[in-house]
Amino acid sequence: MAPTHCVPHVACQTRPLSVTAPADLGLFPGAPVVRETPPYNYGSAIDGVGADHKALGRAPFRSLLERDMRTLLGANPAIDCYAVEPHTLHYFMPNGRGGFDQHEYVPDVVCRYRAGPVVVVDAKALYLSSRPSWQAREPHIREAYELDHRVAFVVLDETDIRVEPRLSNCQILERHRYIVRDDEALARVRDALLAVGFPTTVREVVHEAGLKSVPGTCRAFTALLNLALGGEVFLDLGAPFAPDTTVWRGL
Repeated sequence: MAPTHCVPHVACQTRPLSVTAPADLGLFPGAPVVRETPPYNYGSAIDGVGADHKALGRAPFRSLLERDMRTLLGANPAIDCYAVEPHTLHYFMPNGRGGFDQHEYVPDVVCRYRAGPVVVVDAKALYLSSRPSWQAREPHIREAYELDHRVAFVVLDETDIRVEPRLSNCQILERHRYIVRDDEALARVRDALLAVGFPTTVREVVHEAGLKSVPGTCRAFTALLNLALGGEVFLDLGAPFAPDTTVWRGL
């Protein structure tokens, strides 16, 4: 999710500066969810609460598209943390009478990368992002974030989020995330990677690690996926995970 270019000013007059509440974009431990939870979602989406390990506070989702987007964020080792609906942006749009009216926007997620940059992300289905009402608002929201707050604003739809097999692979990565660490398996897999070198394959690493597992599980594979989640190795997400999946050296 690379930062996008800033849009040109949409009004000849100088617009008032936008503000966020809280002012730090809500990126802090225990970040509150500022959007009120609707009693129902008019049948257009499915609501729920995620167990998002990178979320700084509560993690409700208002649609399955939001849930899938956060799966990608959780599986991306470049993302350090994020907050869900953590602030309200008060921004301004020309009112057609020579002035500006204030509007409000609550983003789906605000992410911080391990390298430091912050990005505001909205997961929006194509049928919503193509509506004239959103297309009229979006440039002003983007301008407010990029010019007033120096953060990128990215809108992702299903063609960005539900790319396969990347999404399914990320779901597998998240399912294998340790609840209780297996330090022996991690050490043996790291030793195996040193022995076989890079690039290698899942099959070669699992064979070299030589770990015993309960039937139906593979401790070496789970350990390898946890190393990928931490950025120590990269796995090929362009094909469904398999014994021949390529493993590269990580960060």
